Amino acid sequence: MGSWRRFLVEGFVIVVSILLAFGVQASWEEYQERRAESEYLVALRGELDQTRSVIANQRDATSNILHGHESLLEQFTTRSYASSDSLLVWLSHLSRPVDFRPPVAVLDDIVSAGGIQLIRVDSLRLAIAEYERALELVDRASEQAWATWSDRIQPYLETRVPRVDRLALGSFGVTVGIDLPFGPGPFESKYEEIFMDPGFQSMIAERWFRVWDANSALEALGPLIDRIIVMIDENVT
Repeated sequence: MGSWRRFLVEGFVIVVSILLAFGVQASWEEYQERRAESEYLVALRGELDQTRSVIANQRDATSNILHGHESLLEQFTTRSYASSDSLLVWLSHLSRPVDFRPPVAVLDDIVSAGGIQLIRVDSLRLAIAEYERALELVDRASEQAWATWSDRIQPYLETRVPRVDRLALGSFGVTVGIDLPFGPGPFESKYEEIFMDPGFQSMIAERWFRVWDANSALEALGPLIDRIIVMIDENVT
């Protein structure tokens, strides 16, 4: 009986030791996962803070683009054309893209490297996925706004307002620090023709809407970013 008792005791000790080893291993893995989750979220929070600044700058730029479109549309109703320089500046706004380039290295790493699976809180994980989709929406709207310019307005203007004049004046009406290898275009701009063309008015109106749509998608990012940052602060320890 003594040998059987000793055998049972030794077996029990072995089983307990194995279970303790598994428990230690599981605890260590859990600790590593929580540490990785925290590092991901802290890095994402920093990236979102940077994106806030990018959004603010782009909104200012987009506001100027929309103003240029509105100034051109006004010429159709007033029939009192502004100076050639002013018209060239506003026309140059038609070619300015919604150039939104937020930092996304951390977001891409979370999504592509499977870091999203480490985030325990369902609502936070869903909010991050929503943020990724919102960025895609801004990109899509920006591409549509650009296509209206590149595929329709730019070809239309080629034979009516010399490109050399538009390039020489620049998007802001000045060519600071640029030594251009060409002078003014030798051909007169056909302003009266383009402002009598309802087709051109429709193009400007469409591009205004596309830019406005991209700007609306951009503005929607702000509250979403704020919500994610609050959730990160609540869950990072």
